[in-house]
Amino acid sequence: MAAPKPSPVPKTRSGQITLLVGIVLALLLAWRVISLENYTLARGVQDFFNALTLGSLYALIALGYTMVYGIIRLINFAHGEIFMLGAFFAFYAMLFTPLPWAVALLVTVLVGGVVLGVLRAVLSASSGSRQIILGAVIFIGSFLLLTFRAVGWVEALLISMLLTAVAGVLLEAIAYRPLRGAPRESMLITAIAASFFLQNVGQLIFGPRIQGFTVETSLNQVLTLNIGGDTVYFTGILLLVPAITAVLLFILNRFITQSRLGKAMRATAQDAEVAQMMGVNVNQIISLTFLIGATLAAAAGVMYALRFGQVHPLMGLLPGIKAFTAAVIGGIGSLPGAVLGGLVLGFIEIYVVSLFPALTAYRDVFAFVLLILILLFRPSGLIGEDLTEKV
Repeated sequence: MAAPKPSPVPKTRSGQITLLVGIVLALLLAWRVISLENYTLARGVQDFFNALTLGSLYALIALGYTMVYGIIRLINFAHGEIFMLGAFFAFYAMLFTPLPWAVALLVTVLVGGVVLGVLRAVLSASSGSRQIILGAVIFIGSFLLLTFRAVGWVEALLISMLLTAVAGVLLEAIAYRPLRGAPRESMLITAIAASFFLQNVGQLIFGPRIQGFTVETSLNQVLTLNIGGDTVYFTGILLLVPAITAVLLFILNRFITQSRLGKAMRATAQDAEVAQMMGVNVNQIISLTFLIGATLAAAAGVMYALRFGQVHPLMGLLPGIKAFTAAVIGGIGSLPGAVLGGLVLGFIEIYVVSLFPALTAYRDVFAFVLLILILLFRPSGLIGEDLTEKV
């Protein structure tokens, strides 16, 4: 006689707890806003801009975590260092350009050759004519950018996204692909080791000191907005970061839902073995996932440097861990969850400090307290799927 099956845990229980906690927090914040005499509407708008910018950065980084986890069930703890590399690539692109034409040609041939080789391997399904066009655009565009004038922040952003994408693919090929069939613990330990390795290599190459990331642009000019007799001060970067994030999210969503490679990514995330039997090149899809995640991390790294005006080799450690927390909050493996988690974390971090100034010194603790609460009461995240393994 078969043993009786245990009664399932009600699925609505965790949702009810989450809703109850949300209501309590909303009431607490409302009470605090009312009790603060100097908290004006202008200050609330200022906090909103800051929170939206910070949450957008967390969302971009969190997408890399959740995409990799959705494909190969790996938490890529080296993703924060990919974020750091993106900032430094842009920093040095603006610092050393323009180059003498001979040096620019040498850099174009060496770096462009590596970039083109990696992109051809990842996008091997492209036709020969498209690969020729891609190679011509990379070589000619790189040579012109490096030779004739100093690179601006827009060009530096594009260069950084391209180079960091290659770094992400190389990280997967060197550190993770040889362990593809190994236990998850081995890959997790490798991810932690890769994180420490990139941190130390960054300190060796870039130096351990903090370097200023100053860009001469109108985006740094202080803008004012009068609300209710009070003045809100902000810069164009506070508006630029959410705008670029929204554009990148739109492009990513269109790619995932409508392109052939995007459909292959979704099939691989559901069942890699079945996808491979149906003709999907799983290795190519995994490399493509790392490429996309690294590209988004590079964009976040450049905008983070623009926002806070500095770069250093350990700059990816704390934002990377917080972005992982954001991915868990929203639901690890869920793209909308990563975006929602990043925004939630950004708003909590800004508004709690603004409403409770005495807690400013503990600002970085909020993310980890929230991570513990989510893992205790709703491990699948706010909108994630139930990831309980069936045996």
